[in-house]
Amino acid sequence: MPDTESDRNMSEEPETSVRMGIDEKLQRFNQALLGEDELGAVVRGHIYIESELIDFIRARLPNPAGIKDLEIDYYGRIKLAIALGLDESFGPSLKFVGTLRNRFAHRLDAAIGKQDADAFEKALGPHKAVTSEAFKTAHIKRGTFETTVAIKQQEPRDRVTLGFVTLWAAMAVAVYQAARLDITT
Repeated sequence: MPDTESDRNMSEEPETSVRMGIDEKLQRFNQALLGEDELGAVVRGHIYIESELIDFIRARLPNPAGIKDLEIDYYGRIKLAIALGLDESFGPSLKFVGTLRNRFAHRLDAAIGKQDADAFEKALGPHKAVTSEAFKTAHIKRGTFETTVAIKQQEPRDRVTLGFVTLWAAMAVAVYQAARLDITT
């Protein structure tokens, strides 16, 4: 049994949104992000996103077992997923997550700063509109919209957390859609 989600082999049975309720996965993801210090949040955020990336690849391959012994790093998985039909707009944000994770994994003094939040927002490209709309809707429903601080004014860690959630949710949708495509035609 692998130690982490990212250690899973791409030919193993996927734990996708198709098999497990998206709400349950989102709840687990939110708990992982919010219940950790910055290091834990970045590493766990990366693991959850990489898991969706792996599930996307598996969903698009007619025979995932065919690449069982192939050693593919995170950046290779991004390229493979895009080659298999993942929208190219995911590329910058997936790469940003890998770069951020690597910085936290190799620097004792790593911290989430405003520049990280700004860079993640820029990397999200068209996907950041989802964050803005979800943020607005949540605060309208809670009756707190008038007193809510704009996303740009939030603490950098909170903004990066919103970026992780946005990217993870968009990837979960991509996995769900990929699992429903007929790849044999």
